[in-house]
Amino acid sequence: MIDSDLLQDETPPGGGKKRTAARVLVAVFLGASLLIAGAGGYFLWAMGGGGDGKPVRVIVPPGSSASQIAGLLAERDVVRSAFVFRLVARMRGAALSLQPGAYDLRTGLGVSGALEALKKGIPLKVSRFTVPEGKNVFDIARIVGDKTHISEEAFLAAVRSGKHKSAFLPTGSTNLEGLLWPDTYLIDEKQTADDVVERMLSEFERALERAEIDLSRAKEFGLTPYEALVMASLIEREASNEKDRPLVASVIYNRLRRGMRLEIDATVQYAIVLQTGRYKGTALTRDDYRSVRSPYNTYTNDGLPPTPIASPGIASVRAVLKPATTNFIFYRLCEDDRPSLGHVFAPTIGERNRKAAACP
Repeated sequence: MIDSDLLQDETPPGGGKKRTAARVLVAVFLGASLLIAGAGGYFLWAMGGGGDGKPVRVIVPPGSSASQIAGLLAERDVVRSAFVFRLVARMRGAALSLQPGAYDLRTGLGVSGALEALKKGIPLKVSRFTVPEGKNVFDIARIVGDKTHISEEAFLAAVRSGKHKSAFLPTGSTNLEGLLWPDTYLIDEKQTADDVVERMLSEFERALERAEIDLSRAKEFGLTPYEALVMASLIEREASNEKDRPLVASVIYNRLRRGMRLEIDATVQYAIVLQTGRYKGTALTRDDYRSVRSPYNTYTNDGLPPTPIASPGIASVRAVLKPATTNFIFYRLCEDDRPSLGHVFAPTIGERNRKAAACP
């Protein structure tokens, strides 16, 4: 005999599959609706700006793509999303009509406002200059004077004014040598020498942050953060390739620990720069080592020079905090006319000379 209760509860063939499919369709529809709503909400949010309406100057280099411009605007909080700015610029046919130049905008302007500004605004003229690593303030002043509307004299006056500070400067010091970040800069026609100096100082601090370099670690090596930069500048001027930097650092540390004078040619060259305004064009002589009277002459003075002698790059700063472990106290360039060969290093002057003689 068949149980009637079982008959009443029995699901018709295929009925469960139909209800499951319906549930899946409903879930997919709801998910898609939520996704669309979320995307729409994000798009509306991203059309706005990312700041609080503060004035901000954005410099768009000549030849910049819409993608590069979008990145600049997002970085300065003019727009919230570089992707949405780029998308809208293409949708509106404005991607190719964005003009290079310097623009006075505001944070939080938003995508539409930024597009209008860069299409119709009257941009300021922009100059570009590049400061290579290892340049001193005199070199930098000449580069700025040659490439921009700011004169060499005005730049040096700003550097020497005492108005500009750095987190790395010792108390009471106003000497900015070695603290102007070597990089490529874009400036507009309204910017002054003081503006450029301030920018280069702030970029130095930002560069160390980006590289995750903590100069407080210099105390592990018996140095202050400023002394670490002094040493980095020596490495920058002495090392001719990347592999030499940690080795030059080891020689400097080894000599300091032994109470030996550093006897670094670059410091004598810098002393001559301070006296004449220019590097000596020919090789230093024995007489230079003895006769150049300056606290920067490490042939006649103990320890590190009083300030950096040039602007070091990240690799040289890293070498100070991560030197090679050696017993070397001497080094010499393989060949003066082929600095790319680098230096030879040795614990004795005799071994150094033998290695130098065997250079390829």
